[in-house]
Amino acid sequence: MEITITSRETIKPISPTPEEHKIYKLSLFDELQIVTYLPTLFFYPKTDKFPEPSQISHQLKQSLSEALAIFYPVAGRRNDLTSIICNDEGSPFYEAKVNMSMAEFLKPPKLEFLNKLLPCEPNRIHKATEPLPQVLIQLNSFNCGGIAIGVCNLHTLLDGYSGCLFKATWAAICRGSRDEVSCPDLSTASSFFPPMYTSNVPDGNRASTIEKNCTTRRFLFGIEAINILRAAARDNKSVRNPSRYDALAALISKHMILARKVDSCDTMAAFHLVDMRRRIGEPFNKQTVGNLFWAAMVVYECNKVNPESDIKDFVTNAREKIGELSRELFLSVQSNPHILIKGSPTAKQPEGVDKEDLFIPFLFTSWLNVVSLNEFDFGWGKPVWAGVRGGAQETLPNIVVLMETNEGVEAWITMEEKYMGILETDLEFLRFASPNPSVSSI
Repeated sequence: MEITITSRETIKPISPTPEEHKIYKLSLFDELQIVTYLPTLFFYPKTDKFPEPSQISHQLKQSLSEALAIFYPVAGRRNDLTSIICNDEGSPFYEAKVNMSMAEFLKPPKLEFLNKLLPCEPNRIHKATEPLPQVLIQLNSFNCGGIAIGVCNLHTLLDGYSGCLFKATWAAICRGSRDEVSCPDLSTASSFFPPMYTSNVPDGNRASTIEKNCTTRRFLFGIEAINILRAAARDNKSVRNPSRYDALAALISKHMILARKVDSCDTMAAFHLVDMRRRIGEPFNKQTVGNLFWAAMVVYECNKVNPESDIKDFVTNAREKIGELSRELFLSVQSNPHILIKGSPTAKQPEGVDKEDLFIPFLFTSWLNVVSLNEFDFGWGKPVWAGVRGGAQETLPNIVVLMETNEGVEAWITMEEKYMGILETDLEFLRFASPNPSVSSI
């Protein structure tokens, strides 16, 4: 498959940022964030709603320009460890031709080529002060007339939720639904959790030491399989009604640990990323922009995990740790921000966190019941499929992203190849997970 870049342009905000907003202060959680690009891909087959290709490009660029004026820090560049200079440099916008039909590409999805549809290499680690674009876009045109929109947003300002808020605003403007656009809250996060310059802020050079040569695979858990897993995860004493996330995270944790046990490690950990907006409540809401999540960590003793291990135990342990993430805990950061910084004398670290095996934990992030990537309509209908990334690359290992689909839940798993090979031949795991099925709606 060949993908040819046909144009490169930088889209600037439709109006300049006011002088009083030229310096945007990051929050403490933004400041501590690893600098990497989060990828998303949206696939739209050609329909009667499609305008001419040149008109699609024009609409996307014009609406992006308007969205950047609303989310003005997104058009800026990192100024230092604690701020973004809102200089209206804008977002790179690439256009590309794909010498393949979308149906051919998606039956099944060519995961090894997904990254070529993105405007930059996703999930690589950069230096904290590098003046990178906050958002990049690539418009890919298939030879059947369908398109795929690839978006990469920098983790400095936009977490998964904030990134979706920006894309939803862009899509609403593009389809002419400006009445559905609500103003983002760009000030609460930094005023509530002000930045604190510290030498302990993670830098790209340190983070790069944990990058590994990994591969990303997609597994589909159908509705029937999920119901079976939820029933198996039910515990009348502790978790009477396990969610889809509870059941899937438990099963995946178990089998990722079994795959990693070939290295005879003593302990492993799973980090469950939890959105703070809903747990803190006021003054935070859906429009609050920033990296507002916290990781609940569950530590496992590897010698106690075996093929007969009950996923109920995994669910109970995760629920217990996630339940500790209270409004009171988050508010304690205001009086003592050092609890977030690894190596600080006052840092809250679970027992065993300094063991070498825990430096590369399993990291779970879920978009279930938060936002459906299949809802982004730019004016020519909803996407038939949304993807993340694929293929092999140097990146952070042991990442799991759970996404909503019409058929159930997709799990995008990134692991080192030797462990992925074990996972892909794990018979119990494959009882529930279908590896990379075709997109049925094409």
